Formats: sequence, C-alpha cells, structure tokens
Amino acid sequence: MNPDWRPITFADVPSRKDFEELTLNLLREGVTNSDRMRQEIRIKQKLILQRATGKWNGTPSDKFVNEHAWVLEDLVVRQVIERTGNKEYRLILAPPKERPN
Repeated sequence: MNPDWRPITFADVPSRKDFEELTLNLLREGVTNSDRMRQEIRIKQKLILQRATGKWNGTPSDKFVNEHAWVLEDLVVRQVIERTGNKEYRLILAPPKERPN
C-alpha cells in the first residue's frame, strides 16, 4: 500500500455541500458516471475505500457512497442535473436570461 494513501474514516466523508460542489465540478470536467465521480474524489484525497455493503452508514465507505447518492438525487430534484442512464448524469443548461430590448 502506498504510504500516502490511507483508509477512509467517517471524518473524511465530505459534507453534502462539499459533495455537491465536487460533483458539479466533475460534471463540468466531463465526468458523468457516479462511480467515477466518487473514484475521482477518493483519488484526490488519497483515500482507500472498502466495498460498500449497502448498509447506508455502517462504514465510512458506505457513508461516502450514500451521501454522494443523496447529493445526486437532490441535484436531480432541483433540476440542476438530470439522470441520463444507469449511474449517468449531466448538467442541465440554464434557460437563457431574457435580454432587455
């Protein structure tokens, strides 16, 4: 194991606000797959995740995946992004502002 990398802890899980900012930045960079988004976030922080068990908050890795999933869903509901396929998302372009005459 690379000594710079370490197992994820609960303290490493970004807040939903931070996850949202990271997610939107990744979408702007062309990363559209939710698994790849989490991988990119994890790599930048040099975190070793365990396989998620699906128990929501049972482990730091589960909480990491669960919190990101909630952020994605919130962005979809707010119509900031849209789901284009299984684990695939894209930014929704804002309608053009009305121009003054």
